[in-house]
Formats: sequence, structure tokens, C-alpha cells
Amino acid sequence: MSAGIILIGNESRGLSEETLRRSSHHITIPRLGQAESLNAAVATGIICGRLLI
Repeated sequence: MSAGIILIGNESRGLSEETLRRSSHHITIPRLGQAESLNAAVATGIICGRLLI
């Protein structure tokens, strides 16, 4: 695994356009069911958990 930085945007503002332009990979979590959004901490936990697989 190579080193990197995970940037998490908040629900209302997300990440800035400049940050998105400078990033090399974009990760999204598929939305299932009727949930509208995930708390940023919960989303971070899901992403980190998947990186360990």
C-alpha cells in the first residue's frame, strides 16, 4: 500500500473545487435504501475499513 491522504468533506459543503482538482482519486460510498446522507465520521470509518481489506 502506498502513502496518501484521505480528505473527507462535510455534508453541507463537501470539498472545495480546488481540492477536488488536485486530488488523484475520488471515493464515493453507494447510497442504499432511503438514507439521505452519512455523518462524516461514519463515512470515514467505512472508507478506512474498506482500505484494510
